[in-house]
Amino acid sequence: MNNCQETIPQLKELVLLTREITPEVKVRDVVELFSKDSSLKAIPVLNQGIFTGLVSRKHLFFKRLSHKYALDLYGNKPVSMLLDDNPLVMEPDRDVHSALERLLDVDPNLETDCFPIVADGRCLGIVSVADLMMQISNTQASLLNRVITLSSRIRDEVAMASKIQQDLLPAPEFSFRGINISAGVMTSSEIGGDFFDYFTLGDKRLGLIIADVSGHGVQSGMVTTAAKASLHTLISMGISTPSELLSGMNTAIIATACQTLLMTCLIVLIDIDKKELCIANAGHNFPYLYRSASHSLEHIQEVSGFPLGFEEESSYREYSTEFKEGDSLILYTDGLMECRNPSGEEFGYSRLESLLLHRYNLSPTELKNLLFERALEFIGSSSSIEDDISIMVVANNG
Repeated sequence: MNNCQETIPQLKELVLLTREITPEVKVRDVVELFSKDSSLKAIPVLNQGIFTGLVSRKHLFFKRLSHKYALDLYGNKPVSMLLDDNPLVMEPDRDVHSALERLLDVDPNLETDCFPIVADGRCLGIVSVADLMMQISNTQASLLNRVITLSSRIRDEVAMASKIQQDLLPAPEFSFRGINISAGVMTSSEIGGDFFDYFTLGDKRLGLIIADVSGHGVQSGMVTTAAKASLHTLISMGISTPSELLSGMNTAIIATACQTLLMTCLIVLIDIDKKELCIANAGHNFPYLYRSASHSLEHIQEVSGFPLGFEEESSYREYSTEFKEGDSLILYTDGLMECRNPSGEEFGYSRLESLLLHRYNLSPTELKNLLFERALEFIGSSSSIEDDISIMVVANNG
């Protein structure tokens, strides 16, 4: 093994010890264990000391016991009945990059929040996906410096990081109970600092997020990876308000970037039944809201706070407003506003507002594509993009 390989941490360095149970333990007793310890992510199940499965908090409560009658049905049965048939298991000597690659192969949507480490049938503990992401982010910059003289290796590392980042983005088109979304990213380098995502909370609420890390390249790309991992970990823990999600992600970004990189971030939560959206903003570009009833455009500037990674214990206010049938929400990053034509003129807000008001009748996909096309036409060449551009169009079609 060469020196570069030696710098890549292995999973055994991230192992967290956790309590263990046997297959005969009743489901009701397992639920009580999780209830008493909010930090407990998962419990390995051992049969005569040999690993036989894992009971995770997320899998148990969100997939098995989500219905009211489920605990009555399973409560007195052995926990072996609820084990995953084919759980993701990794060995302690696997390096963190290889572990993330395998995790994405098995779970491309990154729904897993932890996995067991097993050697010779014995469970050594679990590894948190959030810890894995942060470890990768912390080591990526130094790793890149060590392989700077190995150009082919650098290309391989960049290609892998770029693939990982692209895999973490959701599908560009998404629909949920009459809400239609189209989103995309145009990067200025192999690895960008922008990302977007959407998530559902039950069958009545839809969450949206768009974010922009300062700069771009490998380190910025890894910060976006840590941001998404922390977001889904927070959601799995039951945290669901935009302000609380931003506060939790701020803690993760500070731990990852050590205040060397900042991330602007906007989170929107749409309540489908109430036809209302709630916004919290961490230094991100203010979104636009098109009102179909009045054919007007609102620039929502009521809330904004420090970017993520700027200050510990940052808090974020929320703003709520109606989101009626026919209304549209437009989210974007500053790469769109600040892209320049050959004369040095910026694309700017006036040009964007004119497009939104005159093309309000387009579908989310058509409007998103038009905005990207107009930006490229304005710049004159895609090769001269100075910053990543992300756009998300959200329409309430009822």
